[in-house]
Amino acid sequence: MISKLVLIDTDKLNLLTYQFELYGNETSLINEVRARIEQEPLTNDDRTRLRRLIKTMNPDDILHYLGSLDNIFTYIRTIAAERLRQDMTVQLFIEQFIRSKSRLNDSILRWTDFSAIQLRYIIDFHEMFEEIAFDQVLRAYIKKELAEETFIQEERKRIIDAFCRATFEKEKIIEKLKSIDLWIAMLKRLIVRILNANISLDVPLQIYLERTDLWNNGVNYDDLATFEVEDDILLQHTYVILTGLENKKKAANQSQQPEIKPDVQTVEGQRQTANTWYNRTAKAAASTKEISGKKASGKKGRS
Repeated sequence: MISKLVLIDTDKLNLLTYQFELYGNETSLINEVRARIEQEPLTNDDRTRLRRLIKTMNPDDILHYLGSLDNIFTYIRTIAAERLRQDMTVQLFIEQFIRSKSRLNDSILRWTDFSAIQLRYIIDFHEMFEEIAFDQVLRAYIKKELAEETFIQEERKRIIDAFCRATFEKEKIIEKLKSIDLWIAMLKRLIVRILNANISLDVPLQIYLERTDLWNNGVNYDDLATFEVEDDILLQHTYVILTGLENKKKAANQSQQPEIKPDVQTVEGQRQTANTWYNRTAKAAASTKEISGKKASGKKGRS
């Protein structure tokens, strides 16, 4: 019979962390970081500057850096919240709390603009990094099961139209979710985190759309309850929907550009233009002759 039990303080356990823990079926890591450190969006200037810098990185560095950010997240969730500060930088956090740097890519500290980011912005930075990683690297390696060619054109159109009607085009959806840009960004993150893992694709997409960790910090469960996508729209359709939304946005932007119409003249208009040009030319020639004549006359008088 056991007479004594040892009380283990699980909050002080050193957990084994590993890269790309974020990328799987059951993900709460993003929300755990949000719960420990209140998050804020990057300023527009910082977002523009960091976006340009990320785009200068080679594909391997982009993916390795993304994995290192994930590794930092696993450390954040194991540390007592009172030891974390919003204004703590990535570099300071690594120096204080990550004793073994072997799990981090070398570029995590080499890129000083990145290591100077404060923890209050780290989720927004991570989300932006994921979206660029998709555009710059992962889009070219999309799984065959997700590719547009897997579905006939009529099926693609049905899926895209049904998705749009149920989401950002829905009249009663909350205002913040009516932005097509918000949906495009979320779908990119979903593909990066979920669809690169070995999971079943024949499950309703709605299951994943209800997860707050895939959305920006300002979106909560009540917001996500204002829409519902039909169960026959599956996780496998994610990339088809994404490209459909991107094409929809591109078409909308083109339609908003002012149309420059050529100035087509009638025959009478062309005749008037020609007459005006002829009269101006004739007057200019006569004026030139008059000036030349005066100059010649003056020279003769001086001789």
